[in-house]
Order: sequence, then structure tokens, then C-alpha cells
Amino acid sequence: MEDTNEAEMLIPEQQEIQANREWQKEKNMINDLYRSGVNGVLGGSTGVDMDKDVDTTTENTPIISSQGAIKVQSRMSGIQMSNNTRPQSPVPMEGHIPKMSSSPPKAASGWPSINPSHKKAVTTFCPPKSKRQKKYRSVISDVFDGTIVSSVQCLTCDRVSVTLENFQDISLPIPGKEDLAKLHSATHQTALVKAGSCGEAYAPQGWVSFVMEYIKSWFWGPVVTLQDCLAAFFARDELKGDNMYSCEKCKKLRNGVKFCKMQSLPEILCVHLKRFRHELMFSTKISTHVSFPLEGLDLQPFLAKDSPAQTTNYDLLSVICHHGTASSGHYIAYCRNDVNNLWYEFDDQSVTEVSESCVQNAEAYVLFYKKSNEDALKERRRVSGLFNMMEPSLLQFYISRQWLNKFKTFAEPGPISNDDFLCSHGGVPPNKATSIDDLVVMLPQNVWDHLYSRYGGGPAVNHLYVCHTCQIEIEKVEKRRKSELDMFVRLNKAFQEEESPVVIYCISMQWFREWEGFVKGKDNDQPGAIDNSKITVNKNGHLTLKQGADSGQISEETWNFLHSIYGGGPLVTVRPNVSHQEAESSQSEEKIEMETRSV
Repeated sequence: MEDTNEAEMLIPEQQEIQANREWQKEKNMINDLYRSGVNGVLGGSTGVDMDKDVDTTTENTPIISSQGAIKVQSRMSGIQMSNNTRPQSPVPMEGHIPKMSSSPPKAASGWPSINPSHKKAVTTFCPPKSKRQKKYRSVISDVFDGTIVSSVQCLTCDRVSVTLENFQDISLPIPGKEDLAKLHSATHQTALVKAGSCGEAYAPQGWVSFVMEYIKSWFWGPVVTLQDCLAAFFARDELKGDNMYSCEKCKKLRNGVKFCKMQSLPEILCVHLKRFRHELMFSTKISTHVSFPLEGLDLQPFLAKDSPAQTTNYDLLSVICHHGTASSGHYIAYCRNDVNNLWYEFDDQSVTEVSESCVQNAEAYVLFYKKSNEDALKERRRVSGLFNMMEPSLLQFYISRQWLNKFKTFAEPGPISNDDFLCSHGGVPPNKATSIDDLVVMLPQNVWDHLYSRYGGGPAVNHLYVCHTCQIEIEKVEKRRKSELDMFVRLNKAFQEEESPVVIYCISMQWFREWEGFVKGKDNDQPGAIDNSKITVNKNGHLTLKQGADSGQISEETWNFLHSIYGGGPLVTVRPNVSHQEAESSQSEEKIEMETRSV
């Protein structure tokens, strides 16, 4: 640090003046370009793509080994990076050693009057556009997501409005004696309610069990089944009185009829029984026993007509029970072991094997059902047999490990999807190259042909390579980040050194944080257009800075620089108050003049 200070002190005064002049010219160039419409000039045919100027001295050459592991070799250091911790597939893949160059050609500069270290920052790297909405994918959604379609018909104009709603669990009411009588009465018998009747629910157990339960109902009340709860949830609901709905066609509150159906079924169905009722002053618990099947829960009666669901049968996986009252209690769970098909009770630290009758007599609170499909089990056995055949294969195919796990566990895995390890150009993204062994599994040709003919999807991949286009785009983004950050630091430093700026520009800190995360590499998405709407207030037709707004202060050159790249607004400025100082100076001049006259 001391050496640096001494070096700065030894700079000739003439050179320092010349450097300041060049920097001032550079700031003026930014403002002139902005005022003359830099977006239109650079976006036309005369514009020059500064991102093409790529340094190729440290070019990386990606190589894919015969086992599918991608290596990256640098010409400067010769270091190899490979992930070989996971065991490779039994069938090796030979002859796949592609070498790729990821450096685009250099391009000449089109801004000779601006310093080379900052000329790229002035250009518009891409047209201003709104920030893309992020799309997230979760394994929870893949397992538990389902869709319910709700239809409401207006009884005045007969208009039907339809809405789709995703769910991860269904909360079912427990019908009482009056509700059961209404569900099972002759005047309300429909195909939906018939599916929820007690006779249908106990038919697989025999008529003897049904008669015994019917006799018990005379002494302990009617038997409530899970089908009854489902039928009560999906039954016709009349909207009237205080429960009317707003009809879009009538533009008024109208009486209506609401119907609910299932559009798509989840792989794991989570059913919650509403056992707790909360009033204004107290809470109660409904201890009614709800009978539920261990196997063969059929949701076909509750499906919409145009539902694409093929598998509608479910088998019980687990039951959560609550023992106690609404104010206190204890939770236990019954879970089925998929290996030995036995049931176990989980009660804190203790795990005990129990019988199926113990599970059926439990006071269920939450039930988990899994799709049951015999065809899926047959397919898994068939694919396992093809693997064991070990036929000689001329081609080897790569398949997503995620989809293969769905095939092993899901009743309906869906089409083959290899998009999790491929980019939009068909290659492997550079950021996934080192972990490719964790993303793919190599299959022989006979196994791939069978899976593809059965499930479709794709695309078919028998050659892995690092995407050259993605590599170029990554390098462009990195250059852009560095150029924007360097130019902002330099402009902001000049702004801080300015003693009395004439005008100060304000910018939303929320947008600035998004931009900062982008240029520092914390966020891959661009911040979008500048949005100062949250820091402004309209006073007498003029936009001014809102008091206490989350805003920052920048110079005119910095605003022009950022706005030329991202666009947006509105423009918010603050001018330092100099009227008070001018008034004081004028008063002092008048005082001096009066004293002079008196003398």
C-alpha cells in the first residue's frame, strides 16, 4: 500500500491532467450516446457485437471418456477434471472421445474513441426486456400434485365457469347422521353417491360383514366410510343465501350450483379427515370411526369425463392417528413395509409389528395412498430380464437417472425425459459436465428400444458432448458482467469525488440488488427493466421521490449507462437545495453595502 501511494505521488502533474481529461471525455461520450438514442444505434445494422472479442489464450477442450465421464483439459495447465466416484455401467462405450473448441473468433472494435477497458460496457448487450419468470420443479410436486376442476353454473343465466386448482392433499369432511341419510336417500341417489354407499364399500368383504356392520349401526350409529367422505366432498353444492357467487355474465351475486371433479391424480394421494372443529369460543374433536380400505381404493367415480388418468386404484401406505382431545393429544403412525408387506406401528422411539385388523380399527386422521398398477410391475420385471440377457449391442444409449428412478417407483412414470442433463441445443451444459455420471445411466440398445416403444419421449442420446453454443453464451455473460461492474465502479467513484453535483438521480434499491446479484454471478437471470415506480409519488402531476423510499443515489452518467442497457423508469431526480445559500449570500452583500454607505 505504501509503495502504491508513493507511485501515485510520483505521477507527473501533466499526465494526471491528461488522464482526467480522457475520463471526462469518456463520460461525455456515454451521455452523448444515451441522448442520441444508443439503443437504436447499436440495435441496427451499424451496431458492433463487442461480445465477439473473446480471449482464446486459455481455451478449454472438453473430452468425454469411454465410460461417459466428461473431462475438461486446459491448454495452459493440462489439468483434468472428472467425476469417477460412481461405478460405471457394465457395458463400456468405446470410441467416444470428442474434442471441441469453445472459443469464437475475435472481432474488431467499433469504438476507438473510448478507453478499451470500458468501451464494451457502453454498448447495449441485449434489448431491454422484462425479467423472465422463474420456473421451479420439485420432487414433492412430482409425487403429490393433483388437479381438481371446479364448475359453477349460474341458475339465472345458466353460464358455467370452470377453474382448475392444484392440490397436494384433500381435506374431507366427516358426514354426520343427517348427511349420511341425505347421501344415501333415494332422492339423492346418483352414480357419484352410489359409489360412496356403505354396501359398495363392504362388498369385497362379503355380505356377512355388511349385515354385521348394519346391525352395529342400530346400536352405535351408522358406519362412515372413506367413500362417504369422498362423496360428501364431491357432491353437488348449492350456492345460495349468504353463499352466493358473483356471476361474470350477470355482473351480480347469483344462486348457483357447484360441482367438483378430479382432473389428474397424484402418484401419492394424501387424504386429510377434518376431525377438528373450531368455533369462536371452543374447539371440539370428531371421534367418529371412518372405515377405509387397505387395498383397491377406486377414484374412478370422482374423475372428470375428459381426465387423462389411466390408473385410478390406490393401495394404503401409511396412516397417521391422533389420540386425545382438541387441546392435547399424541400422534402415532402405521406404515407398511414394501419389502415384506407387513405393517408396523411407529410411536416415538418404539416400532412394533401389528396386524392388518389393528390398522383398520385405527382412528385415522391422515391417510397416504399409492397408485397401484399391475402393468407397471410387469414392465419392471420385463426390463430387468432384458438387462440380464446381456445381448451384444452396437449402440449404447444414455437415459436420465431421474426418469429411471420414476420408472422403478411410479405406477405411471410418463414419457422419457432426458432434459435434466441436456441443454436446448442437444448437448451437455458446461455446468453439468463434471457431474454427468450422477445424471445419466448407460443402457444397451435392446433395453432402450423397449422403453422407448413403451413410453416414448426422449430424445435418444448415444453420444455425450459439451455444448459449444452454451459455452460461448456463458463466456458472453461473464464478459458482460465484468464490463458492467467495472464501468459502474468507475462511474460511482467519480460521483463520490464530485463535491457539489447539480442533479442527483435516484434508483430503486430493489432493482439495484437484483442487478448486483446478476453482475456478481449470484443470480443467472437478468434484472429486467429498471422499476422506480415503488420509490416515486405523484404530487401535482409531477413524480417526486417518496419520503423514506428504499432508493439509492447515482450520477447522471451512471443512470444513462444503466438505462441504455436495461431501459425502464420513471426518471427520478433530486436537486440540492441552493436557494437558502443564495439568500444568505444576498443578505450578506446587502449588509456590506449598507455598512459601506454609512461609512
